[in-house]
Amino acid sequence: MNKNSLSNKITLVFIFSILILIMLFVFLFKYQTEKNLESMKERQLQSINYIFILYRNNLSPHGINEYFSNFGLKIVKNKNLKSSVLQKGVIVFHKSSELGDFSSIRYNDRYYLYIDNMISNVLLESKYRRNANDLLLIGFIVAFIILVSMYVSILKSISPLKELSSQIRKFASGDMEINCKSDKEDEIAEVANEFDRAASKLRDLINSRQLFLRTIMHELKTPIGKGRIVSEMLNDDKSKSRLINIFERLDLLINEFSKIEQIVSRNYSLQLKEYNLVHIIDSAVNMLMLDDDKKSLHVKIDVDSDIVIKADFESFTLAIKNLLDNAIKYADDEIVYINSLDNRLNIENKAKKFTLNIEEYYKPFVSGSNEVKQGLGLGLYIVKNIVKLNDFELNYDYTNGMHKFSIKLS
Repeated sequence: MNKNSLSNKITLVFIFSILILIMLFVFLFKYQTEKNLESMKERQLQSINYIFILYRNNLSPHGINEYFSNFGLKIVKNKNLKSSVLQKGVIVFHKSSELGDFSSIRYNDRYYLYIDNMISNVLLESKYRRNANDLLLIGFIVAFIILVSMYVSILKSISPLKELSSQIRKFASGDMEINCKSDKEDEIAEVANEFDRAASKLRDLINSRQLFLRTIMHELKTPIGKGRIVSEMLNDDKSKSRLINIFERLDLLINEFSKIEQIVSRNYSLQLKEYNLVHIIDSAVNMLMLDDDKKSLHVKIDVDSDIVIKADFESFTLAIKNLLDNAIKYADDEIVYINSLDNRLNIENKAKKFTLNIEEYYKPFVSGSNEVKQGLGLGLYIVKNIVKLNDFELNYDYTNGMHKFSIKLS
């Protein structure tokens, strides 16, 4: 349960409001009950005083029924009821005087006045009952229903936020085919519709970019293929070999660009399997397309042949290739050292210290020689993303004139 969620906060507000409503009802109910009781007592006392005035004027009680009704009282003639009230009723108040005893009695949610003196006794029923607060109860029920209706209505109004949040998470994870349109007219619907329009424009932009890149790659591969065929027809073996290497290099670069575009746009699907680390490094070195005599000159490998890692072969090989390519390109002696230690793969070269913080070089279009100038400085940016994508960790250190990029393999 998320304590900070909007629905939980609204629920707490309405619970608090209902508690206040209940407390207010209880207070008003008690107040109204006490007020009714005091009113009943006052009328009963008025009737008592009138009775004694009648007796002082030698009037008979049976002649005052109509007047008792003016005080909300009527004489109980049913002897069984009278007996039950006197035996089982609860005395609310009792008053004794030289003129007699007067008792207010509650029985079956009705109030009675019992007058007992030496001359006669009489039981009067009060027309004020305990259910005189019905209007207050009805008001409470109506207010409660309104509050609950408002609560349900508000929850229904914000319920699209959950769906919108779900669609945004899908969009953030790379699912571009989302739909969060709303036919409602509230503010949440406006936000959902605006986000849907923005997602649609971004989707069209990405699709157009992919189409543009694929078209360029296709158009480039066609002349490369033709050039590769023509180069096979040359009689000069040296020229033939050079041209073949050039066209293979161009084809490899185009394939790399395609893979980089997929990784950057988060459309790349990992194929995680277990591979020997040495095989990945050998493949990365081959991608450098160095002459055989230059491989041993520029690349120094000291890696444990027993190390096995779980990774996506193509993307991780590309990351290692980019690290090696940058290390050779910017090294003072054009030599890169590859070694493994403590379950880490280390790639080192001897060069001047970076002028910027390493985090700046992890950004796209930053190169070591031109600092923040625009260019094809995607090497470390791609490496960082691929290493993270394969669930590894990339670290950097500069010690004693040596740059060291270290990949934690587990």
